[in-house]
Amino acid sequence: MDVVDKIQFYYVAPDYIAYLKTVDARVPDVVYPGRHKKMLCGAVLQVNGISYYAPLSHNTSPSSTNFIIKNSKGKPVASLRLQYMVPVPQNVLSALDIPRLIKQDVKYGRLVLEEYQYCANNLDKLLRKANRVYLISQTPNHFLYGHHCNFAALEAAMLKYQNGKQP
Repeated sequence: MDVVDKIQFYYVAPDYIAYLKTVDARVPDVVYPGRHKKMLCGAVLQVNGISYYAPLSHNTSPSSTNFIIKNSKGKPVASLRLQYMVPVPQNVLSALDIPRLIKQDVKYGRLVLEEYQYCANNLDKLLRKANRVYLISQTPNHFLYGHHCNFAALEAAMLKYQNGKQP
């Protein structure tokens, strides 16, 4: 596994996500009508030069594959769903501009800023958990094997996408 030294929140191009969903239906949606677009946090993992990004969710249920995000009072407010992290090439990422988001929607923007700060301040813990989830995907006899996206198939699909060979 390669070293990750910082993270950011991103939007991922919906057409890229739609393409990945043709390979693995577990890939999460990023557009929900009438709601904010789903952000991904990354890179939470780098394997052989491939960067993985994890979807931000407001599911706060503890799980061995969720990274729980807490607010400044220690209350769980969100999670990164590491079992649904996906490999993403740089050209389909758009970094989230948190100051701009705060100007557009103060309450939501401040929540996102707090979530980002928690992830950044707990980066080592987040990266260790992401590595564990990825290793589970490589261990067929692990009891959680198969309860995550098919990382190997998604990596192959990403490489095809980058080379313009997707269907």
